[in-house]
Amino acid sequence: MSPWIAVTAVTWVAMVVLYFGLAATLHRVRMLSAELAELRTGGHVRATGVDLRLPALAAQDGSTTRLVVAADTGCPACHMTVEALAALAPELSQVPTLLTYEPPDRWPEAAGRLEIRQDPDSWRVLAHLMPPLLLNVDADGRVTDLALTTTPDDIPRTLAAWGLRSAPRLVSGV
Repeated sequence: MSPWIAVTAVTWVAMVVLYFGLAATLHRVRMLSAELAELRTGGHVRATGVDLRLPALAAQDGSTTRLVVAADTGCPACHMTVEALAALAPELSQVPTLLTYEPPDRWPEAAGRLEIRQDPDSWRVLAHLMPPLLLNVDADGRVTDLALTTTPDDIPRTLAAWGLRSAPRLVSGV
């Protein structure tokens, strides 16, 4: 076999292998895009396979869940989330809890509208996740749902998906 034919054959085999690799990559990107679109429309993530427990934040009456927002004052998105949740708080059946490691006076926008809980132990459990986080905590302190909020409109959608509000009222501009 001449060297020219061998190089041509090897080149075509390499191109076919690269084509199949590209097809597999595009298929995976399509699947991930569909998952992301589903998460955005649903507004929440079920905490399956993850056992997050926050015993200090367990619902006090033992029968309901507690809505918790984990936030940090150094995070602009956290301020946006806290302000939007504080605006929606009067419509909720229970007062949401703001979980932070900082003193409560660092959160003037939440004062009187959210229960501010300074709890370094609970914060350490969540610190590896990117705040702001909306959490649904059951009577035993187990996180049953969590949402990573990126816009003020994520909050009413998430609360509606969790059954804490009926229809989402968009809070853009809060």
